Order: sequence, then structure tokens, then C-alpha cells
Amino acid sequence: MAGRRALQRIQIGRETTPGTPVSPRFIWRGNGNMPEDQREIVKVDEVIGIFGGADRTYIPKLMAQLSLADTEATFEQLPPLFNMLGLGTVTTNSAQGSLQGASGSTALFAWNVPTTISGPTISYTVEAGDNTEVEQLPYVIASEVKLSFAGGEAMKVSATLMARMTGTTATQTWTVPGTFEQVETILASRGTFYLAPAVANFPFSLLAAAHQVTAGNILSGEITFAAKWEPKFTVDSGQLFFHTAVWTDIEISGQLTLEHQVSGTYGAAGAGQKSKWRNEEAQLLRMQWSGGTIAMGTTVTTKLLRIDLPMKWEKFDVLGDQNGNVIVSGQFFSKWNEASAGTAGRGTIVVARRGTCPMSGAF
Repeated sequence: MAGRRALQRIQIGRETTPGTPVSPRFIWRGNGNMPEDQREIVKVDEVIGIFGGADRTYIPKLMAQLSLADTEATFEQLPPLFNMLGLGTVTTNSAQGSLQGASGSTALFAWNVPTTISGPTISYTVEAGDNTEVEQLPYVIASEVKLSFAGGEAMKVSATLMARMTGTTATQTWTVPGTFEQVETILASRGTFYLAPAVANFPFSLLAAAHQVTAGNILSGEITFAAKWEPKFTVDSGQLFFHTAVWTDIEISGQLTLEHQVSGTYGAAGAGQKSKWRNEEAQLLRMQWSGGTIAMGTTVTTKLLRIDLPMKWEKFDVLGDQNGNVIVSGQFFSKWNEASAGTAGRGTIVVARRGTCPMSGAF
């Protein structure tokens, strides 16, 4: 039978050793393209007495890319993507103490954006295909993860993944049957935002109600994490795909669309955010979204996505409108800030979900 689009899927599993394939069991619940084979084919230029020469070619290196198209973000499936960014991770769950509640309740996943020490490489094996053929990609890591959110909609996530290309699985089909994990969509309108001046000895933990953005100021936005990986092709490993991928840095940027109104320091106009842009003021930004209740949780009792970042505005666009209502969009970037360096660093990402993440393996 010929392949069917409806029968395509992507399965993901965390590798113990980067590049050593595992049998990925958990199905990515969302949109995704099939792998792009990026092998390099070189046509040999030679003078042999024939117009145009001959068709001699060779392949010096193998590589692959996999794009996860915009799809609804969930608390359950974000941890593998943040792992792939090369940030490293720290987890707290009931197996490590009773802080988060009884067994099987809340698990916290935290990623600290590196400042002077890079995190470990956490790679995955991906199998992708249809009812006709399945390709296997080991050493899968993320070069970009993007979150977008707008009022009245679900948060969306997309990602660009790089990997080794080794071809089809041994049997040209799935190494293990796929398993669906129960997931909860992150709803953009459940977000809460906080902004405070980036000053010394002011940690993100103090971004309490006093610094909460007045409701009704932020309409939509996005944030992009772009990791810089250097794939190392060697002459002593006996293979055409990259031997290792070295994490060298990460760029974090974003965009927020605001109502064009005066609302203290949180609105766009008056002494608000456009003024802070013009004055080059650094701020601490917290964006968080809550989800369903986690039964038996203690310190954290709901699902949660929290992103803490030092930020500066880079540009504000000219005024626009949304069906006649005036709005303005601003682009920001996130880097280490000198004033708040001792407490804020380069920021932290936290995901709270029920139980450990099976797609991410044991921590």
C-alpha cells in the first residue's frame, strides 16, 4: 500500500549517550515535517575531453534536519525541546523528596540559561515516517525553539532540529510501537506577566504582585531560543556524520504587542515601556502560564510554564491598529545584565507537570 499522510508520525526518545540510538516510544503530539536529508553531494570538476565533463560525484558528509511546525504547546511535551537546546536541566520530583507532594504528583523541570559554564548535551533519537518507510535520526538536538502566544488562542510551539542521518531503520518500520502521552494544551490567556527594574540583589523570586503587569496591557507575543551548535566532522572517527556537536552560545529574543495606553510603567505610552526603550532601561521579565490542578501536589499544585529573563527593548514599531484599536509592537532581546548579574544571571525556564516526563527519560 502506498504511503498515507494521515499515517505519518514522529516518535522521540532520549539517548543515554549522544549519538547512540534508542528505540523511541513516545509519539510527538503535534504537527511536524518528515526528515530532510541534508547530505552533501559534490560533483567532481574534471577536464576529460567531453563537454560538461562526467557525472562523477561523492558524498563527503551526512546530516539531517527536522522541522516541527507550529502546533499547540503542552506542559508535557515542552521539556524534551528545552533539553535539546543544550541548556542542561535540574529536576525535582517525589522520588527526590516530598517537597512537591506524593508519588506521581508534581515534577519540576528547570533550565538555567548558561552564563560561564555550558550545560550537558542532551540528545534524542527520532523515528519519523509513514506506513511505508521509517527513517531514524540519532543525535537530535535543537537549533531553535519558538513559542508564540495571543489572547483567545492556544500557545504555539515550533522547532528546528538538527541530527545525524543514518537512513531507514533496520526493518524500515518502527522499532517499537508508539505510545501517546496524555497532554494539556497551554492556553495563552491564562498568562501572567511581571516587569521590574534590573537592579542589584533583586532575584526573580521577588517579582510578586507589586510588579505584576496591569491586566489588559499585553495582547500577544513570541519568544525565540536560538542555540548555536557547531557540528564537528572529524578525520579520525571513521564516519561521515558529525562526531559531536559543540554548544557555543544561545540567542534569546522576543516580541510583545501592547495596547497603546497609559498604564503606569507597564503601558506602552506615557512613562511606560516606550520610554524605557528610549532610556535603554534594563528590566527583569517573568512570563508564566498555569494549567490544570495537580492532585496531591504541595509546593506547586498546578501545571506551570515560567520563563524568567533579563531584557531590554530593541525597537518599537510605528503604531498599528487591531480593528481600529491602536496597538504597538516592540522587539526585545535577553542578555546578561551587569546590575542584576548576581541574582538574575541569564534567566531560567521552569515547567511543572504531573509526574516525570517519559519522553525525556530518567533524570
